[in-house]
Amino acid sequence: MIESVKVKNLSLSKDNVRKRDRDADVESLAASIAAHGLLQNLVVVPLKKPGHFSIKAGRRRRLALQLLIDRGTYDAHHEVQVLVLNDDPLSVEASLAENFHRVPMNPADECTAFKHFIDKGAEAEDVAKRFGVTTRFVEQRVRLAELAPCVFDALAAGEITLGSAQAYAVTADVERQARVFASMRQSYYGNNPDNIRRAILNGTVKGNDLKAVFIGRDAYVAAGGRVERDLFGSEAEETWVDVELLEALASAKLEAAAADIARAQGLAFVTPVLATHVPYDLERQVHAYHPPTRALTDEESVRIQALGAESETLIDQLNEDEESETGPTNAEAAEERLAAIERELDEIEAARETIDPEIRTQLGSFLYIGADGQPKLHARLFSEKPIRAPQEKPAVPGETGSDEGPAESGVKLSATLVDELATQRRQILAAHVGSDTGVALDLAIFLIANRIVYGSFYVRDHATLKAPAAGFPITGFRDEGSAATTAIAEQRDGLDASWAGLPTLGARFDAFRTLDDAARAAWLAFAVAQGLEPTLNLPEGGRSNGFHDHLGRLLCVDVVAWWRPTAENFFGRVKKDVMLDALQEIGGSALRNRYKDAKKAELASYCGALCAGQGLVEAEVRDKALSWLPEAMRFDLVEAEEATRPHPDFLADEDEEDGVERDDAPGDDGVTPPEDDMAAIDQAA
Repeated sequence: MIESVKVKNLSLSKDNVRKRDRDADVESLAASIAAHGLLQNLVVVPLKKPGHFSIKAGRRRRLALQLLIDRGTYDAHHEVQVLVLNDDPLSVEASLAENFHRVPMNPADECTAFKHFIDKGAEAEDVAKRFGVTTRFVEQRVRLAELAPCVFDALAAGEITLGSAQAYAVTADVERQARVFASMRQSYYGNNPDNIRRAILNGTVKGNDLKAVFIGRDAYVAAGGRVERDLFGSEAEETWVDVELLEALASAKLEAAAADIARAQGLAFVTPVLATHVPYDLERQVHAYHPPTRALTDEESVRIQALGAESETLIDQLNEDEESETGPTNAEAAEERLAAIERELDEIEAARETIDPEIRTQLGSFLYIGADGQPKLHARLFSEKPIRAPQEKPAVPGETGSDEGPAESGVKLSATLVDELATQRRQILAAHVGSDTGVALDLAIFLIANRIVYGSFYVRDHATLKAPAAGFPITGFRDEGSAATTAIAEQRDGLDASWAGLPTLGARFDAFRTLDDAARAAWLAFAVAQGLEPTLNLPEGGRSNGFHDHLGRLLCVDVVAWWRPTAENFFGRVKKDVMLDALQEIGGSALRNRYKDAKKAELASYCGALCAGQGLVEAEVRDKALSWLPEAMRFDLVEAEEATRPHPDFLADEDEEDGVERDDAPGDDGVTPPEDDMAAIDQAA
């Protein structure tokens, strides 16, 4: 039976089957009722007091109505239509039926509905008020409704989540959305929002990118640059779409700044570098100049001592503030003063340099974009040709200290290339370790046990199991496009971090223990993989480690499938005879002789193309080229027998009875640990 009842005569019942989220989002429901009226009757049963009823279904509607009465939208005697049930068990069943059979609205239909109002001419603010949501929420739903048809259809069909759809919507370019969707739907992690967002934004930059800061938003927009705001990110986030325009503007501005500095300081050249640092290889193309320095004056010495003492006092003050329960007092002022002291010390040191005016006209430097988004001149000076004193004997190519590097009979790979190749191969190995939880677990336990057993010796296992990820030898090294780094990123994105947001360490630990074995093992595999340091298949040197080669063979690493030598990453960085030797291995003497007279740049380009499967060659030669690798990138090194011995506590008692002599002193086995490790050994002893 339907009756009209005053809201104030309706009371909340404890029998409502919904026990959780009973008062959720009452504000938006109140706004909807105010705009559209009460669209669904409440279900009630009569109380003993005439005209009063208990609500069995409609608790949130009752709270929303009371909220409107309290705000004066409705008067205190406002009446609503209710469905009155007399059978109390039936009323509980009605409450269950109303909640149980309720189907949430499809997100795609919700987006289409909001867009319908906007298309009819309504403002987003008005729609938001009528439905009790924020203006930003309406804008987000309209943006989703304007997704590429293939993406929106996938959302409607439940093939992708709302989070994935939001990732596609970070750009309004529907063609780019469709291209990325076609690519990502074939990927194993194609529905991961972070992976989608990374693919969508590939080829764009964020507004806080240092190049963007350097140019400025106004100059970029004035030149025709397009800016897109991510409605699903923070208010400050935006994407600059026209990267080529941005880089052209930045290059022109940096070149002008470099020319001005060269004129002002009387330098022979100032080379602009559109980056946040000067690459080491760029520095190697010129000759570093170290100007002679005079001795410190008495005044400078006294000032340096005073500044040093003041600096130590400030550092002690900051350390005490960190340990204090009341927190830092003048930390900001202390840090500013420390920065000022450092600048003054730099000025004193710079004043000691004496450069002959004639020599200065031969010197130059590099200009790059600093961490504050402003042009920054390299601290060092360089010359295009070596500058030597008249009495200095010119260096002979091949001798120590020569600018031409080692003689032909020495190592054929430069130190920089060794570091870069080692880092690339490390990425490949780490990707494999991170994907094999069984090997990673065994490796973790082994490394821990091995360090305990050989605790008195310096053991080179090229791993950092204690927690931090291994550092790369190349500052600012980036290889986002490589297959190994992409695989590592996918492994990271696939980790279960549901425990990470809890407020205490104990709570996070307890939550982490509830993860299944596979999820916990994935964390271990990833952590172990990140501890691997860069190594190469070299017979000797700091990058050599046969154990990593052993791991590579154990994991059946196929480097060819993950990395190919190109003119940029290998052939253009080695000597000509290294490239000719590669051609000899691939196609024999005939192929080598065919290109022996080619220029180095042309030869590097050809070798890179050949190893990529291009070029008109026989099928057998092409197959060899597609599988060719530099020796250093292969996992072929065999471990040499170690001269270390276990700690005596881990040797069997029979050894002592058999007359085996034991000596715990480090270094007796012919292996001399570095100074830091010697100190640790002495302390342990």
